[in-house]
Amino acid sequence: MLDQLVLLNLPSGSEVSIKEEGSVFILKTCQRTLLLSMNEEEFPNQAPTMLGKDAYAFLLQIICGLQSKLVGENEIVSQFKQAYKEFSATPDKCTKLLLVLEKLFKDAKEIRTKYLLGLSQKTYSSLTRKHILKFKAEKVLIIGSGQLAEDLINQFKKKCTVYISARNSERVKELASTHNIEIIKWKDYDRYSEFPYIANTIGTNKEIIFKNDFFMTWDLNNENKLFVDLGSPSTIDTPMQLNDGVVRLKEIFSEGAIHEGHKLKQIEKAKNALQDIVTLRHKVLQKKAKRPVVLCQN
Repeated sequence: MLDQLVLLNLPSGSEVSIKEEGSVFILKTCQRTLLLSMNEEEFPNQAPTMLGKDAYAFLLQIICGLQSKLVGENEIVSQFKQAYKEFSATPDKCTKLLLVLEKLFKDAKEIRTKYLLGLSQKTYSSLTRKHILKFKAEKVLIIGSGQLAEDLINQFKKKCTVYISARNSERVKELASTHNIEIIKWKDYDRYSEFPYIANTIGTNKEIIFKNDFFMTWDLNNENKLFVDLGSPSTIDTPMQLNDGVVRLKEIFSEGAIHEGHKLKQIEKAKNALQDIVTLRHKVLQKKAKRPVVLCQN
């Protein structure tokens, strides 16, 4: 069954167009956009990035955080679970692809439990909290409404007053109700500039959301301040740097980099174990594939 896998690994923010809902699993992260299918014809205009066992192994590395710039980070698991939930709710989903995703969950859990629990690797949201709370922030504005935004809400809501602003008004209302936080109108830059501490989670190559004139006003309005940009591709355009109170994703990556030798050894063990698991999984699914199965309707 793994032999049929077709994977596209595209840049973050890439436009996604599929022929038929339920035939392609889509995972969007701050580093990439992944499309997985059991049928190469789903991507007629693009050559597959990986096929078969290589595609499965790469996805397993993604879920385990072994392809992240913050190696071993856990936020990718939440993103994968959300994407899986959306795919599994599709009426005409490909049952073989669903089975592969379920096995990915199981194999990733085994690798994380055996090899990666001791890494103590900080994640994007926890590093953002560390940066902002060292100023004893009383309130923080979170831009965006995706999984990373919700992770940030959970990091901050017990420490300070949290506000949220994003384009998706329904999702914003849902988050505000669930976490008892306040809403700021989307692109209300006058209100935005009143917040000394802002965390942006939106990444897109379509537009610049925060231009330099906003940062100039924000800078004048606030003496102690921090704007953490976690968007990829970045949606900010300003010459302001870390010393001016603007923290970019590259600084977060740099701070979370792993240098200790024993941690590198753990990661190497995890990668070796991952290859063994992929080989075993391939054999098991090959046996299952010989039994009658529900074919994908593509």
